[in-house]
Amino acid sequence: MSNPVGAARAITETGSNTVIVGMDHDQEALHYLKDGIIYCLGVQDCYSIGFDTLQIAVKIEDGNKPGELFKEKTDEITTVIYQEDAAIMLELLYGDD
Repeated sequence: MSNPVGAARAITETGSNTVIVGMDHDQEALHYLKDGIIYCLGVQDCYSIGFDTLQIAVKIEDGNKPGELFKEKTDEITTVIYQEDAAIMLELLYGDD
């Protein structure tokens, strides 16, 4: 999650016109997205990923195998957001306006 932020800081300092595409919804990254420094971000539902991971870990610890009570692979979604999406994400996640 810190890679796009570090790249955006470097772009800001050097004035480069490099295009940045990154992952996740760090508050600073969303501000860089809003300002057009970052072109787009892939945002994942970290809460669901964590929930699924813990739920499956408990099932495995209880002796269950994939296919019995849970799939061998979970389907997690990544949504790509752009500059026009940044303000609403900042509001929803951090209360920024």
